[in-house]
Amino acid sequence: MRGKLLWLGLILLALALYDYWIRPFLGDFWYLAWLVLGVVLILWVYYAFLLRRAGITVAPNYLQLRGPLRQVKISYGRIDTITSSQMRQHYNFKELKSRERSLIKSFFGTTCSFISLNSWPKTLKQRKLWFPRLLFGVRREGLLLATPNWMQLNRDVEEARQKWREARQRGKKKDGRSLAAQILDY
Repeated sequence: MRGKLLWLGLILLALALYDYWIRPFLGDFWYLAWLVLGVVLILWVYYAFLLRRAGITVAPNYLQLRGPLRQVKISYGRIDTITSSQMRQHYNFKELKSRERSLIKSFFGTTCSFISLNSWPKTLKQRKLWFPRLLFGVRREGLLLATPNWMQLNRDVEEARQKWREARQRGKKKDGRSLAAQILDY
């Protein structure tokens, strides 16, 4: 896609420059060439740079879902379960739009990770505005993640959740000793 947009942009730039400097053949519609060139440039930047940063990161205190334009931090306290699933369990291939079919055709039958959530973070209330709808489960609330190694993702998230829980439990325990005993430890 990036290559096609780059070629389209270069052709439009050549036509716009030819119209501006050599022979004005576009007449009163010269501004349309520059307008379309700007749109193509914005799309190229989106596909070349912004789309590459999309992904999921397992951090010590949260699961970070990064889209091209927005990132969301999901606390491990919101995660109910992490299971394996398939796209066909959530979506019927024939009912999808043609664009969505072309996006998921290669991994429609493969195993994915499904992270079931007990509630959505406030930043994901308008999730379909910032992320594709295929990222979210239909029958249950959660994230449907197609990754090359779903088992490793499940293990990493479970390990981070366990460490998060242990850290919270350690923070909740009160020290029953006197203040003098606590000071002597330091």
